[in-house]
Amino acid sequence: MKGAKQLLALALLLALGVLLVKWLSSTFRIDQRKPGELPGPIVYYEDTTPGHTLGIGDVARLPDSLFEEKSPCCSFGRPGGVIWLRFSYTNRDTAHERFLVEVVNPSIPKIEFFHLNGRNELQHYYRTGTTTGTEKFSFYERPDTHSRNFRFPLGLATGSTAQVYLRLSSGTPLYLRVLFFEESFRLGHHQWVVDILMTIFYVFSALFLILTAILIVASREPFHWYYFLYVLCTALFIPTHLGLGFAYVWKDWPAFQHIAPMALNNLRLIFGIQFFRLFFDLPNSAPRFNRFIDLSIGIFLATLLLQGLPHSSSGWVFYPFFVFLMLFSLGMIAWLIHRLITRPYRNFSWLLTVIVLNFIGVTSTSLQYLGYGSAFFDVADWLMYRFGIADTFFLSPMVIGAFFLEQMLVFNFAVRRYLHLIEKNQKTQLRIAKAREEGLNALILGVENERRRIARDLHDGACVHLAAINMKLDTLCDDKDVGPELGKKMTGIANEIEQTYREIRGISHNLMSKALDKKDLQTALEELCGRIQQARRGLKVDFFSNYPLHQISGLARIHLYRIVQELLANVLKHAQARHANVQMIADGKQLLLSIEDDGTGFDFRQRSADGIGLSNIRTRVEVLHGKLHIESTPGKGTFVSIDIPEETLME
Repeated sequence: MKGAKQLLALALLLALGVLLVKWLSSTFRIDQRKPGELPGPIVYYEDTTPGHTLGIGDVARLPDSLFEEKSPCCSFGRPGGVIWLRFSYTNRDTAHERFLVEVVNPSIPKIEFFHLNGRNELQHYYRTGTTTGTEKFSFYERPDTHSRNFRFPLGLATGSTAQVYLRLSSGTPLYLRVLFFEESFRLGHHQWVVDILMTIFYVFSALFLILTAILIVASREPFHWYYFLYVLCTALFIPTHLGLGFAYVWKDWPAFQHIAPMALNNLRLIFGIQFFRLFFDLPNSAPRFNRFIDLSIGIFLATLLLQGLPHSSSGWVFYPFFVFLMLFSLGMIAWLIHRLITRPYRNFSWLLTVIVLNFIGVTSTSLQYLGYGSAFFDVADWLMYRFGIADTFFLSPMVIGAFFLEQMLVFNFAVRRYLHLIEKNQKTQLRIAKAREEGLNALILGVENERRRIARDLHDGACVHLAAINMKLDTLCDDKDVGPELGKKMTGIANEIEQTYREIRGISHNLMSKALDKKDLQTALEELCGRIQQARRGLKVDFFSNYPLHQISGLARIHLYRIVQELLANVLKHAQARHANVQMIADGKQLLLSIEDDGTGFDFRQRSADGIGLSNIRTRVEVLHGKLHIESTPGKGTFVSIDIPEETLME
């Protein structure tokens, strides 16, 4: 229930924030008129006559009682005829003024604009969709081609009154907003604000796409592609729904404007649902709900295909599709609440927030497609008005904000999952490394025990027997019955046995250092250096240490001893050196072990490491978490340094 409490706290915090902004804006806002607000009430009349033949003269002569006030403007559902809108304005300024009437809905097939004076005389007339039919029109067929919305100029002299009529023809559900601006304000300060908002939108969209691409490359999880496509479709859906695609891309294909927004919305839903399904592994964690997801994706795909039909024929698709879309969103919310109650999990509480945000966006866009507005819950639109900004976006700023917040939360899910996988992988790698280290330690300990056993067997068995045989041969050599020639041969055999005895005894000492078992590490290393020095005439081996070797743990002592032993054996066998120097220096929190000789050296890049006996050294250095560094040049000797952290020596 912890996640549910956090979600409730977040909801209360957001509500308090909205109330605070509302109080501040109402306190400090001086102007009472909202930017873009019509100067008076707007009324409408629906022409249901056969063929919709009423002209501007006929409508202007209609009594006011036939017109109905539309507030807020303007939701018509699916109109049964041609819609006529009317409002009036009187210029009470002392100078001639220019205004703009802006119709916010970029997808209306045909609009006619009529400017009548106070005597109902036609002053100006504009129309869009000049070719035959309600769908065959071009973006160019409007008086202002620099705006995604329909903008009609209106010039008024001092004291003059304008009667503005708008004739709207649409065979599909109709929703729009009518705004009224001073031209200088709309094209100046207000346009600057709108440009900034759109720039922020494009920057955030690009940022989300770049971050998602980086996440895909870093995580290498295929389902992140669905999130990338979801973000991409959302980034395309918003400007398409606002009419920017019609304004800049498919100016001569208006039918595409009716298909593209809903198609992109469908695609973003499909990719988002697929990401959700794979992120939470629904096929395994919730197979029943996963079947509902499969059905939903199938319906969305079918709707996507049906949108390719002519607009007048596919209009019936809107209603069942949006009904199912509402049911699907409510089903998602219900399932998440159930999971949140039965299986408290933090991600479910945040995912519920994501689904609610998506539900807000889906509900708002669905109402627009069905010909209804969403002003009754559009907080962002109200806030923009309070801060002196008119909402000229066909898609509510609240919906755009909800989509962005939704994307941020989903991206947060993906990043947190990736970080969790990294942490899990690191823990797995640590467990593997620890198991490998324990295995190596066990192996090395077993090898050391076997070395001791073999050394004891050689020392107590073979060496004793060889010594006894040698003594018997000495006795036989002293026997007077043995002839001189046979005695000479027996003396040679005794010498060979003595040599064999010494070699086996040396092997026994190399396999097990008595000094290491009975004394400390420093004494054992000093004796080792002495034996190496005695093994070849002319070789001098120096040993120096300022490290507290007596504090090193048992297994680490063995590793260090064997490393030095192997390196000195290489000096003895291969280097042909006259001098070798062994040092064990305390360097901060680590031990620096170095062995340097003035021998022949070698080309380390061209010589096999195993061939010079370094394989065992590397293994022991790895167990001690150390770093091995070798420098050697032919004719200039060899320098080997090993850095070992102190904590591994004291364990």
